[in-house]
Amino acid sequence: MIKLKKYTALALCAVTLGAPLSASATEFDQKIADQDKKIEGLQQTAQSAEAQKAALEQEVAAVEKEVKDVLTKKTQEEQKLSELTAKIQDLQAKIQKRELQLKEQARNVQTNNSAVALVNTVMEAKSISEAVEKTMAVSTILSANKEAMEQQTRDKAELEKLQQEAQQRLAVVTKKTEELKVKQEQLVEAKLDQQVKVNEIQASIASETAQKDKFQQQKEDAEKKRQEALKALEEQKKKEAEAREKAQAEAEKQAKIAAEQAQKALEEAAAEQAAAENAQQKAQAEIAALEAKQQEEQAKQQAQQVQTVTNPEAAQVPSAPNTETSTPATNSGGWASPLSIGLVVTSPFGPRVDPTGLSGSQHDGIDFAGAAGTSIHAAKAGTVVEAGFHWSAGNYVIIQHSDGYYSYYMHMISTPNCSVGQQVSQGQVIGGMGTTGNSTGVHLHFGVSTAVWSGFVNPAPLLGV
Repeated sequence: MIKLKKYTALALCAVTLGAPLSASATEFDQKIADQDKKIEGLQQTAQSAEAQKAALEQEVAAVEKEVKDVLTKKTQEEQKLSELTAKIQDLQAKIQKRELQLKEQARNVQTNNSAVALVNTVMEAKSISEAVEKTMAVSTILSANKEAMEQQTRDKAELEKLQQEAQQRLAVVTKKTEELKVKQEQLVEAKLDQQVKVNEIQASIASETAQKDKFQQQKEDAEKKRQEALKALEEQKKKEAEAREKAQAEAEKQAKIAAEQAQKALEEAAAEQAAAENAQQKAQAEIAALEAKQQEEQAKQQAQQVQTVTNPEAAQVPSAPNTETSTPATNSGGWASPLSIGLVVTSPFGPRVDPTGLSGSQHDGIDFAGAAGTSIHAAKAGTVVEAGFHWSAGNYVIIQHSDGYYSYYMHMISTPNCSVGQQVSQGQVIGGMGTTGNSTGVHLHFGVSTAVWSGFVNPAPLLGV
């Protein structure tokens, strides 16, 4: 309709003013045609841009699916490893208890001198039948000791088998953890690159309009944000590496002390074995030597766990948390540190760059650095309301306190040391540091809220950090 009116106006001008205006009308029509071509070209460019944007969205969706698949496999292996660790701890407890019994029986045999006691028993019998009965009783005791030793041997063989299986499981978990870390970094890169590319396309579409400068500025802002995000991720990696080095130094110190104690115990056991005068004394010395050797192996495992902190390929069976760690001091607000090794923050509470693409940009707690197996303490006395395994939190515990707060402890190395409904005291060891769940490195995620899984607040002022 507008074009028709224009043509009518031009015709009237031509009739009124004559032939010279015919050239002007033709030129105007040509400009309109040229503008139509430009608009058509812009529309084709826009369609191409939409197609490129859709392709980018498909790529991001594919990376997100890979991240979720790897995380699912990782958590499945961690749950199996957690169950296997519980079996190993139960079997270790049985072996330790039986070794104490055998050691006590060997000491009694050494003290009472079983050979002389057997002769005295027979000599003091009032009849042949009584002597036979007492002899059979002593033989039964000796036979029971033999069966206990054989069962001990079988249990130790089973323990070694479970530990080997646990090492294989842990190797798979470590591999999946590294794979998850790479996929998550790829996801962050893909999302950042997507925003930059989208703004590049928008800037290209706006090249024939007044919006070009606006889209160009948006592109520059997106690139700036991308660089800032990558810088923040790099700084966080650096901070985590420094924290792990500090934790490793402390763990190596403790491992060295444990190794020296184990070596001393081994030497004492060897001396005791060499000084044994009969078969019973040798058996007792051999048991002591086995205990010392076990302590030495545990010290080696602790040293290997230290290497796992900085070298994920050096995977070993996770040890139980050290329940003898000193209780952290309580601050004026009534809260105690959840760790006794000192608090090194690797990721504070509040907004942050999403490190995984699955956690969101709001960090609901504080991440503290430490070595695998480092004891985790209850920051305040209360009642355990949740304790178990979650695909994102890994092995975790939630404690309800009398002042209305709830405290959270996530990514533990194995099954928690407490259960739902249990009353825990301040400073009580509830687990050990690990990297289970949606995690790519050993750390403790500590959170505080006013309700279960909601109403999170910043724990830093409560802990004085």
